[in-house]
Amino acid sequence: MEQSTLRAFEAQCIQEEPPACESRCPLHVDARSLARLIAEGKTGDARKLLDRVMPLSALLGLLCEGPCLERCRRGEVDASVNIPLLERACVAATRSMKPMPMPATGKFVAVAGAGLSSLTAAFELGRKGHAVTVFHMGPVGGRLRVSGFASFGGETVGEAALAAALEQLAAVRVQFREMKDFTASWLAEALAPPSPDNPGYGAVYLGLDDAPVGEAAREAWQADLPGIGTSAAADALTLGMAHPRVFAGGMAQDSVAGTASGPATKAASFIQEAADGKRAAGSIDRLLQGVSPSTAREKEGPVPCLLYTDISRVPPAPPVTPANPATPTLEEARAEAARCIRCECMECVKRCPYLAAYKGYPKKYARQVYNNLAVLHGLRLANTQINSCAQCGLCAAVCPHGADMGAFCGQARREMVQARRMPPSAHDFALLDMEYSNAPDIAFLRPDPAGKDASAPEADAWLFFPGCQLPASLPEHTERLYAHLRQHLPGGVGLFFHCCGAPAAWSGRELLTGSVAGGIRQSWTDAGRPVIILACASCTAFFKEHLGGIPVRALWDILAELPLPDGARKAEAPLALHDPCATRKEDATRASVRGLLQQLGQPVEELSLGRERTRCCGYGGLASAANPAMGGAYAKSRAEDTDNSLLAYCIMCRDRLRAVGKPALHLLDLLFPGPENPEQAAGRPAPGISARQRSRLDFRRHMLHTVWNEPAQEDTAMEAMVLHIPDDLARTLEERRIRHADIKAVLRHAEAEGPLFVNRETGRSLASLRPRQTAFWVEYAKQDDGSYVIHDAYCHRMVVPGVPGEGASTPATGEGCAVKAVWG
Repeated sequence: MEQSTLRAFEAQCIQEEPPACESRCPLHVDARSLARLIAEGKTGDARKLLDRVMPLSALLGLLCEGPCLERCRRGEVDASVNIPLLERACVAATRSMKPMPMPATGKFVAVAGAGLSSLTAAFELGRKGHAVTVFHMGPVGGRLRVSGFASFGGETVGEAALAAALEQLAAVRVQFREMKDFTASWLAEALAPPSPDNPGYGAVYLGLDDAPVGEAAREAWQADLPGIGTSAAADALTLGMAHPRVFAGGMAQDSVAGTASGPATKAASFIQEAADGKRAAGSIDRLLQGVSPSTAREKEGPVPCLLYTDISRVPPAPPVTPANPATPTLEEARAEAARCIRCECMECVKRCPYLAAYKGYPKKYARQVYNNLAVLHGLRLANTQINSCAQCGLCAAVCPHGADMGAFCGQARREMVQARRMPPSAHDFALLDMEYSNAPDIAFLRPDPAGKDASAPEADAWLFFPGCQLPASLPEHTERLYAHLRQHLPGGVGLFFHCCGAPAAWSGRELLTGSVAGGIRQSWTDAGRPVIILACASCTAFFKEHLGGIPVRALWDILAELPLPDGARKAEAPLALHDPCATRKEDATRASVRGLLQQLGQPVEELSLGRERTRCCGYGGLASAANPAMGGAYAKSRAEDTDNSLLAYCIMCRDRLRAVGKPALHLLDLLFPGPENPEQAAGRPAPGISARQRSRLDFRRHMLHTVWNEPAQEDTAMEAMVLHIPDDLARTLEERRIRHADIKAVLRHAEAEGPLFVNRETGRSLASLRPRQTAFWVEYAKQDDGSYVIHDAYCHRMVVPGVPGEGASTPATGEGCAVKAVWG
């Protein structure tokens, strides 16, 4: 996978984008984490967070006016979270960490003025190892002292806060030098080459929030000093002036030093003054390192918020009013912090059990998948994660930017298969089941038994493609459905019983996908290029992606245009309608289904996650094949969405929902019902893997014999074997994916070659066979009537030397594995 593919996907996932409060803050204080830590009582950690991003937090934490309040999403519900209150409580209750400056760089910087922007610039530059001298007139503090600091309800921020800030400045080796006044000549001298009285300042910062500095700056620009320039406007990005080594901040950006007609008019803002100092320090540090001051500055200062947060279900919570706004208590701060809604996106994770299971979000998962592909030797720890995605598209449907984790995992699977790094065990059984469905003794294609309808010579010829799973689960319903289509569609309707090839596509096997699709296309051509009626939504998606040019119609669209079948009935209680995930983009098909239900008079519950935002049952993407537990989680999440019985129009959806204990019907149970009433049909067990395969065989034989009058076929000797399997063992065999056919193959081999072991005490035999990459072991006892009682069966992908059948071809990942067989 190209790194550009990863970066493009990462850009779609916005979970790591800062919340609205942080985006608005000029310093990018992580107010969301600050609120969380304070609400959890972790005040010390909250102070560490402040110290990391807020310069001189002992001072600025008491002065911040809270520009974040303008964008707080909680404010759209009731009132914004009072972040300044949290900052003041945190600062009052804790002490700052002692800053650790970097090693000295030998570079010198002059800072003019001792206002908040100057102190901030000095602190930031001192932390980076530069030698900083602050030139000031009178006591340090600038406008802080003129305004009596900041007033909160009659209280003022006092000397202790400034003293704490000076301690931090001393810790990063900032020196202070008092001057009588600031003049234009001082600025020229500061920019002069090194001399005995001048260390050679690489840059000068003018803190214009200190009044004398602002006046001197205006004088310098008005005097048009050589090399300094006349521009009074600082660059908005870098705060650089016309002179390449002069930077200025602390006042309005459009008139940073005022003009001849008067001073700047911007209202004072402590947080903006500090932000200017920090921005200028970043520019100066770049300059001293020989880097352009404009490099990598795009995300500094207030930026648009890209994080989506759904606030539709946020309950109101009244704001906390502290007894003393200047000195709020920790209890008041914790109560206010608890109002924070912890803005995040996570729209996909909230709805998808797969994404939720791995405790992250798509951007994080994409990196793990990419790293998994990049491994040349060693463990690929994300294999199961990659194969557990159902590729259903729900994440893309709910993501504000359409990030599709399923498509990303699908590409990863294809690349792993191509590089021979995909463990074959992940999808082996699903592909084997597809191979069984498409075998010559199962799949078939026949034209309408009556031929072309002579009364409708211009009508299209039709070919009904029920898919491999519908006849495996509902063979009688499928038969009645086919008869209904033949009765009402002019032109004749043939029958094409075949697997579409979706399992091959889901598993990432492109060559196999192309082979199956090519075979279908050739069969369609040989049949005269009819319109294909698709009963399965997954088949429809596969045909549209891999078999373009073949005219297809969804079964439900056809049925909506025909009269209701005789005998169709409704359930009395409302049914919760489950849309298959493969119909996510099939608006017409979803509408047709609802139209059919309306004709039936069937009361329906529309699920909140339905239609284009429907959940997946876990069959898609072979998720349940690669990770049965995760497959069950998909179905359970859907089952928990409603108290009503579910109604599906995909047979695998119905059976998987029923397998987790949820009463579920298929739409054909209403349109072409059997002897059961709807309530009984909703409780019908889902057939197991062996029953499905047997049902496909019986469906073929029955339809060919009864519809096309072909000779009836009898069971082979192996098919006629009678097995007695206890119910608990039958469930275990399902979990182990051991078919009755696999057991019978082992028994037939044992009858011919003899069992490997016989337990003399119990009389049971143990036999083994490796017909493919999987070896099967069966413990059994043969009865006098020729039937077999099965006591246990298991399988593995190891090669056991000396065991018959163990020479079967095996992938490279299975070579070299051997165990010694010991039994009884």
